[in-house]
Amino acid sequence: MPFPWYHPDLPADLASAGKKAAAMYERELAERATLLMRLGYSREEAKMRLRGNVRWDFELHGNPAHLKRIGAIVDQIYAARGAGQGGPPSI
Repeated sequence: MPFPWYHPDLPADLASAGKKAAAMYERELAERATLLMRLGYSREEAKMRLRGNVRWDFELHGNPAHLKRIGAIVDQIYAARGAGQGGPPSI
C-alpha cells in the first residue's frame, strides 16, 4: 500500500535545477574570464586561474562537469572581444 508521504510532490522547477545550476556556473566563468581579460591576463593565464578556482571551490566534492568547459569558455570570450592574448587595452 503506497503512502502519500513516500512519493513527495516536488515542484516542477526542481526538475530543471541541475540545468539552471550548470548554466549559472558557466555564466560565472564567462564573467570571470572577461574580468581577467580586462586585467591583462593572457588566455593561458586566465584558463589556469579559472581551473584553479573551480578545483578549489569543489575540492571536497570532486571535479565538476563545468571544469572541462573552461578552455572553450575562455577562448570564446577572448575571441569575441578581439583581445587576442589579453594585455592592456590600447587607446
